[in-house]
Amino acid sequence: MAQENKTERATPYRRRKLREEGNVAKSVEIATSLTVLTASVVLFFTGALIFKEVVGFLLAVSGMRPFEFSLQAGGVLRESFLNTVKVLVPFFVITVIVVIAAHVAQFGFVFTFKPLQFKWERINPVEGLKRILSLTTIFELSKNSLKAFLLFGIALFVVKESADLILGSAQVPIVEGVLLLVNLLFKVVLILGVVAFLIALLDFAYKRWEYERRIRMSRQEVKEELKQLEGHPEVKARIRARMREMARGRMMAEVPKASVVITNPVHIAIALRYDPEKDKAPVVVAKGKGVVAEKIVEVAQRHGVPVIRREELARTLYPAVRVGEEIPPEFYRAVAEVIAFVMFRRRKVYV
Repeated sequence: MAQENKTERATPYRRRKLREEGNVAKSVEIATSLTVLTASVVLFFTGALIFKEVVGFLLAVSGMRPFEFSLQAGGVLRESFLNTVKVLVPFFVITVIVVIAAHVAQFGFVFTFKPLQFKWERINPVEGLKRILSLTTIFELSKNSLKAFLLFGIALFVVKESADLILGSAQVPIVEGVLLLVNLLFKVVLILGVVAFLIALLDFAYKRWEYERRIRMSRQEVKEELKQLEGHPEVKARIRARMREMARGRMMAEVPKASVVITNPVHIAIALRYDPEKDKAPVVVAKGKGVVAEKIVEVAQRHGVPVIRREELARTLYPAVRVGEEIPPEFYRAVAEVIAFVMFRRRKVYV
C-alpha cells in the first residue's frame, strides 16, 4: 500500500512486534559522541598515569646494559604491561557502559537475534544497489559530510586561536611544552565531542520522526489487526453460540434435580430447587423462553419433576433472578404456595 495512504499512528501491538524484531528508532551518533566525550575525560585524568608507565618502561630499558637487557627486560616489560592494563581496564569498562547506556536510553533494553538471521535479500546485488542509491543513503552521506566539515572547521578555529600557544611551546621546557599541547588537544577533542553530541541529538530527533512516519499504518491495516486481536465477528458469534450451548447443557443437567417447574405455559419455564436442609430459599437451577422453555418442560416431565402453570408468577419471576441465584424475598409467598401444593399432591398420591 502506498505510503501516502498510511495516515494512522502505529498501534501498540505493531510497535511491540517491531521492537521484538529489533526495529526501533535509534541514532548511532549518540553512542559515538558520548564515547568520544567519555574517552576524552577518562584519558585526561588517566593519561598521565599511562604516560608515566610508558616513560618508566623506556627509561628502565634504555638504562640497561646489553647483557642485562636479556635478563631483566622480560620482567620489566611484564610489570609495565600489568600496570598499564590496570590503568586501561577502567577506561574500557567505562566506555562499554557508556555505549550500552546510550542505546538503552534511546529505546530501552531490547535483546533479540532476529536482526542476525540470514536473509537472501542481504546478498542480492540488486537489492544492495538499491540500498546504496536510496535517498536514505544519500541523506546519510550528505549529513556525515556536512558534519565532518563542521567539526573540521571548529577544530581549525580552536587551533588557530591557540596558534601563539603552539608556537610558544617550543621555547619552554619539553615537559611543560608537552603538557600545553596535551591540554590543547584535550580542549579541541572536548569541544568537538560536545558539538558532535548536539548534532547527535538533532539526528536522533530526525530518526525518531522518520521512524514514526515509516511505521504508520493505513486504516485497513488497523482494522485487520483489530480483527486478528479480537477475532472476526463470525468467529466471535460462533464462540458465543457454543458457550451458550454449553451453558444450556449444564443448565439442563440440573433440571432433574429441581423440585418444581413453573411455566407460562410453554413460553417461559423456570425450574426451582428447594431442599430445606441445604437451601435458605428456593434456587433457580434453569430458566428459558421458547424452545429452551419447551426443552426444560420436556426434561422435567421425563424425570418426574412437577410442572405447574402459573402465568403471572412465571412472567414476573423470570427477569428478576438469574440461574444459580435464590429467588428474591418478594416471591417467597407465591413460590411457597406452589411448593406446598406440589408436596400436598405428592402426599396425596402416596396415600
